[in-house]
Amino acid sequence: MSQLRDQLLKAGLVTEEQAKQAEEVQTRPPRARDGRPPRGGGKGRADNRKGGAARARKARPQSDTDKPRRAPGRGARPKPAAKPARPDNGQPTPQARALKQELRELIAAQRVNQDQAELPYHFQVGQTIKHLYVTEQQQTQLAEGQLCIAFLDGRRHLLPAAIGRDILARDANRTVVFPGAPEAPGPDPA
Repeated sequence: MSQLRDQLLKAGLVTEEQAKQAEEVQTRPPRARDGRPPRGGGKGRADNRKGGAARARKARPQSDTDKPRRAPGRGARPKPAAKPARPDNGQPTPQARALKQELRELIAAQRVNQDQAELPYHFQVGQTIKHLYVTEQQQTQLAEGQLCIAFLDGRRHLLPAAIGRDILARDANRTVVFPGAPEAPGPDPA
């Protein structure tokens, strides 16, 4: 190691101070990633205290108060209803496959996604925030309700809103987001 140090000093790539600092860093004991020194392997006072508490817990019978509590709403959830599109073997039926292929073709023909889009457009699906890259014009059209976002095969597709409504009419289980659509359409202000 000292040979490398001497070579770096002769070449003028490091100063004497930098070389000493590098040696100090190498001689220090390794630290954990969070900056604290590593814990010792031997038993200390803290270990003895923990052991006593563990023995006390084992000695007493477990009651309802000692059991971990579940957060409200995280108990046993009802199982979702079985989808009629899948028989017992888990494979989609021929009708379901045909519908999905039909939707793939419709989306491929009508999709307006652009590869050069650079603006991230954030939208909410359930409790999750997702994003899709759009152009400025597409961003305006999304805000005005002219475009929608449909999900198929794990991808997000930007489509005209009429096509999105058509997809939902064919398959109500599909996720289609209409970001610019008003929540509750009211009477015409005419």
